[in-house]
Amino acid sequence: MRLTKEKLDSFCKIRDKSGSRFYEFSTSWWALFFFFGIVVGCVLWNEFIPYQNLRFDPYPFNGLRTILALMGAIQAPVLLLYSRKSTDYRKNLLEQDFELEKKIFKKIELMESEMKQNHALYLQELKHVAKLTKKINKKRKVVKLNPTPVPIHESNKDFIKTEQVQREILQPKKVENNENISA
Repeated sequence: MRLTKEKLDSFCKIRDKSGSRFYEFSTSWWALFFFFGIVVGCVLWNEFIPYQNLRFDPYPFNGLRTILALMGAIQAPVLLLYSRKSTDYRKNLLEQDFELEKKIFKKIELMESEMKQNHALYLQELKHVAKLTKKINKKRKVVKLNPTPVPIHESNKDFIKTEQVQREILQPKKVENNENISA
């Protein structure tokens, strides 16, 4: 029978899942209580059962020792293997975090350089504005010291007169409209 890549991948997934579940169970408190219960149960059964023919492992408990040794022999490499896997996983996470921190640090450096450039431009603009305000203040002082009347153009005089006449004409019409509405 030839193994295809899909079958091999599915076998590896099943192996990894079962191994990780065994690792999780073996390193939990439940496993400790379970194995402690088995040991205490075997000892109590073989010591305190009144019928000799029901005892399966008398006092030196060689059978129990053998089973515990086999469990330790099976459990130790699995625990070491999965603790190494978790170490590799943590190492990969740390490498990813390091790469992310490098990118963030580069972005921060870029932003700092842009801020320094913008700050320098801002200071230049501020100096330019200060110079302009000084010039404007000097001109204001000159204007306040020498007030000269602004000549009104002849066309502006006519415009002002026509506007005053129109206002006078419109005023009585508004009053008449208000009287008609109230009556």
